[in-house]
Order: sequence, then structure tokens, then C-alpha cells
Amino acid sequence: MDIDLLQIENALQDLGGTASCLDMANLLRQQYTATQYSEVDLAVRCIVYSHCPQHPQEYCGKPIFEAVDAWNYKFWKPAKQYSDRYVQSLYRKKLVASWGCCMVTGVKVQCKASHIKPRHQCKDQTEKANVFNGLFLNPILDALFDKGLISFDDNGQILFSSKLDADEIQRLGLSPTLRLRTIRSGHRAYLQYHRAQVFLGISGSTEHTPLKKCIYIKPVC
Repeated sequence: MDIDLLQIENALQDLGGTASCLDMANLLRQQYTATQYSEVDLAVRCIVYSHCPQHPQEYCGKPIFEAVDAWNYKFWKPAKQYSDRYVQSLYRKKLVASWGCCMVTGVKVQCKASHIKPRHQCKDQTEKANVFNGLFLNPILDALFDKGLISFDDNGQILFSSKLDADEIQRLGLSPTLRLRTIRSGHRAYLQYHRAQVFLGISGSTEHTPLKKCIYIKPVC
């Protein structure tokens, strides 16, 4: 049995237009028994995120996406109940539902769910599955981002590592004008982590580059 957007919107209305996913899940549980939906908490989370880009306004006039930004992650069941494969599958589905194409180029073919804070550095399964700890990128951007050869500033502007010279950037078909088409407040803390801990900027060094040494190429109009 599916929980559709209308039911979530009705739940928001009943709660006065603002609610956390925890509130919505508790309200929706009144409509579904455990046998019908044993994981209604995860179902609500996925469906809310999947519909946010298409339905940007909730009853109080604020974006639904921002309303669910403060999800209570303690609401998750103990992490050990979920395998890494299940969490990764859920994570990718959420990114696909939220963006549907490369967040930089708009390409829809063969895009990958790229963790901003690497999976092996995440503190728990909740952080691994956090939709804000992810970018949906085409294979080239995904590989470069994963290796720390590119990153993005808090406004979504692309940053190139000094390990990539201008010729390589051009051959890869990249441009300093590239940027994330959409960026949410929840992304910024993870992007700051990526720039500080993953992004590489000093040629010939394995050390991470302080933010002030990141290469920022001003777009040419």
C-alpha cells in the first residue's frame, strides 16, 4: 500500500503547515497498521524527499524541503538493523528522486550518487544515507569529486585542484563557469568537510589544501 503526496500534505495541514518527518510519520501511522507498513518511517522520508522538487510549497508557504530538513535522525532504527547495501540503495534512490539528473550539467545518463563526506568517514548509517551528504553527478565529475580533484564552494561554484592544469581541465570538457544547479542549506556543512578533508590543491603533495589556497577561476563573461 502506497503513501501518496496528498496524504503527506494532509498531514502537514493537520499539523498546522509545519512538521518534522517524525511528526508526519506518527500521524500517518494512524492510517496504517504495522502489517501494512512496517517501515512507514523510511517510507515517509523517501516520499517526502522524492516529491519536494516537484511540489516546492507547503501550506504555510515555506518549502517542504526546508520543513523536513530538521529530520530527527534518532528516529531511525538501530543502524545494525540495516545492511550497508540496503542503506546505499536507499541513499541512491533518494538522490535520483530528488534530482533526477547531474546536479551540474543536467545530463541524465549514467549519473552516480556521490557521497560528499566519504562513506568510510561517516560516523553512522544515518550520515551515510543523508540526502544532503550527496551529489548526483555524471561519471567524470563523480570521479574527480571522489578523488578530491574538484570541489564546490558554499554557493555551488566549482573549484579545481591545482593538480589539474588548464589543459587537462579543457580536455575534460570542464569550465570554470560550472556550478551546482541547486544547493540546499543542508549541503553546506558537508561541502565544507569535503573542501577541508578531501579536496586536493597543492601539486605534488598529499596534504589537503587550506581553503584559502583552493583554485578559484573567475568566469570570463
